[in-house]
Amino acid sequence: MPVFIDNEAAYEAAIARNIAENRRKTGERKFRAAFEDADAIIDFVESRVSDEQVTHYARTGHGKEGASFIDACWVGLKIFGGLTERQGLAVRNILAKSAERKAQYRAEALTKVHVGAVGERRDFDLTIKLVTSFETQFGTTFVNICEDADANVVVYKGSNLLGGKGEKVQVKATIKAHDHRDGVAQTIISRPKAK
Repeated sequence: MPVFIDNEAAYEAAIARNIAENRRKTGERKFRAAFEDADAIIDFVESRVSDEQVTHYARTGHGKEGASFIDACWVGLKIFGGLTERQGLAVRNILAKSAERKAQYRAEALTKVHVGAVGERRDFDLTIKLVTSFETQFGTTFVNICEDADANVVVYKGSNLLGGKGEKVQVKATIKAHDHRDGVAQTIISRPKAK
């Protein structure tokens, strides 16, 4: 008995969807069998994909030329259910290096202490590690993140630019507060004056 197809385009689209879904399910099974840490790899890729890539994929159904490595991995997950062996190993390597950096950061954070006493005005010999700025209703505010000779973090946030990244500066400033950011002790200073 012949099969009557009312809407051949819809029928062909349904077949293509089923084939794609079966390909994705099979790829995911194979990927999970090959990588015992597949969940961690998938979570890492999905947490770092750009919103632009998600939008492009949703609109077109495929990757964008010139996409980053992580974006390409994400598209591979969506289309094929997993990553290639080389992609999986590369992401695993990224995860390992990230864990090393976090462990090193935590170890370094334990060595940092607050400098001086709150309210004290004292001299600082600082090396500027990062300078950033933002606009407020009162003008430009600079955030100067510095280190002293013992690698303790000293932060000045205000209208003065202490210098550029990597510069060494000597200032006299008041210790405004002792704070912690991401587990690192920070000494917040105010009213710095070049010596």
